[in-house]
Amino acid sequence: MLACFVVIMAMGIDIFGLGIIVTASTCDLGMTLQQIGVLSSMPFAGIIVMSYPWGYLSDTRGRKLVLMCAMCGSFVSAALSSFAPNWQVLASLRFISSAMSSAAESATYALLGECCGVKKRARYMLLITAALMLTPTLYYIWAFLIMKLDFAYSFLGLVYRPWRLLTFVMALPLGLGAAVLWYFSESPKFLANVGRTEDAVVVLRRMYEVNGGKGEYPVKEIFLEEGTKEEVGVFSLRSLWMQIAPLFKPPLLGRTLLLYYLTFVVYIANNSFAIILPTIFNVFFTSYETSVAGAGFCDLFAMGSDNSTAVEEVSTTECKNTINDNTIWAGCAHGVSFFVLNALISQCAGKRKVMTIVILVIAAAAAAGIDLTGEPLSGLFLFYVFLTTAMVFGVISSYFVTLYPTSYRGMVACLGMMVARLSAFSGTNIVSAAMTNHCSGALYGACGLVLSGAIAASLLPSDSLQPS
Repeated sequence: MLACFVVIMAMGIDIFGLGIIVTASTCDLGMTLQQIGVLSSMPFAGIIVMSYPWGYLSDTRGRKLVLMCAMCGSFVSAALSSFAPNWQVLASLRFISSAMSSAAESATYALLGECCGVKKRARYMLLITAALMLTPTLYYIWAFLIMKLDFAYSFLGLVYRPWRLLTFVMALPLGLGAAVLWYFSESPKFLANVGRTEDAVVVLRRMYEVNGGKGEYPVKEIFLEEGTKEEVGVFSLRSLWMQIAPLFKPPLLGRTLLLYYLTFVVYIANNSFAIILPTIFNVFFTSYETSVAGAGFCDLFAMGSDNSTAVEEVSTTECKNTINDNTIWAGCAHGVSFFVLNALISQCAGKRKVMTIVILVIAAAAAAGIDLTGEPLSGLFLFYVFLTTAMVFGVISSYFVTLYPTSYRGMVACLGMMVARLSAFSGTNIVSAAMTNHCSGALYGACGLVLSGAIAASLLPSDSLQPS
C-alpha cells in the first residue's frame, strides 16, 4: 500500500502540479490566460490518448510491469520539461509525461486490490486516494521554498530560473515510484488469470515467507473459480476489441455506463477547477488585496482580468516569477485538510453508496452558494467545500475493482480515466475562459451537474453487498 501510495502521489504531482508550474512560469514564458488554459489541459490530453493502451497492457502484460515502465518514461519527460525554451515545448513534454504517468491511476488500484484481503480492500482503495489529496501540500511547500530563491543562469540558450528547478524537483517522485516498485512482485491473481499459475504460486510463497510463515509453503497449485484465460500474444486491434467489448455488453453494460457517468460528473466538476487552482488562488488573493467593499467571489476574477494585460507587457528580464504567499498557504490547507478528510472517510468504506450521495449533495449546495454570499472569503470557503467532490474519486475506483472480473479491471479503470480526463480536458478550457466574465454561470452549471451525479449514485449497488 505504501509503494502504491508513492506512485499515486508521484502521478498526482506530475498531473496537478503542472498548475503551480504554469503559475510560476507565466511571466517568463509570456503566456496569456488562454495559453495557460491550453497548457494546463495537456495532462488530461495525455491521459485521454494513453488510457486505452494502458488498460490493455495492464490486463495482458501485468500491473507491475506497466507501472515501472510508465513511471520511468514519465520521469524522463518531466525532468526534460524543466529545460523547455517556450510554453509550446513545455506543453508537449508535459503531454508525454502525463500520458505515461496516467497508468498509475488504474494499475495501482488493480495491483493493490489483488494483493490484499477482501475485508481490507475498499479501505485501502480510499487510503490510496488520500495520496492524491496530499500532493498539493507537497508541491505548494516546494514552490514556497524554491520560488523564494533569486537566481537566473544562462544555460543552453535559455535562462534557468527557480521555476525550472521546481519543475525538476517535482519530477523526482516519478523516479522514486519506479524504484520502490522494483522490490515488489506482480499481482498473483493476474498471473493466475493469464494461466501463469506456477509464477503465481512463487509470488504467494514469497508473501507467505515475508509475512512470517514457518516451514514449507503448503500450496502447490492454484486455480480461479472464475476461470483463466490464455495470455494474450500479439498486440492488435482485434485483441484490443476483445478486451473492451465485454464491458459494453450484458451483464456488465449497466454498471459500466453508471460508473462512467459518475466518473464524468465528478471529474469535470472537480478537475476543471483543480488543475488551474494555483492560478485561481493567485488571482483571488492578488485581487482581494485591492478589492472594494461588497465585492463577491466572482467579482475578484473580473478585477483580475482587468490587470492581465499588465502581466503580458512585462519583459522576461524583469520577471520575478513570484507567487502570492497566501496562494501557497491556501494550497497547503487544501491538501492537508483533504488528506485528513479522505483518511477519515476511508474508515467508513462499508458505506460507499451513502457517502457518495451525501458528498455530492453537499458539494452541489456549496457551488450554488459561492457567489451568493456577497463576500469573498466565505465564497472561498464554500469553494473549498465544493472541491470535496474529490472524495468520490476513491469510491469510484474501488467499484472498478470490486464490480468487475480480474480480466477487465485494468481496462475498465483505464477507460474510466479516459472518460474522466476527456471531460476534464474540455472543462479546463471552458473554466479558464469562464472564470473572468462568466464565473457565476460556471458555478451554477457545476451545481446542476453534481446534483445529477447524486441522483445517479442512488442506482449504485447496496452497501450491504460484499465485494467479490
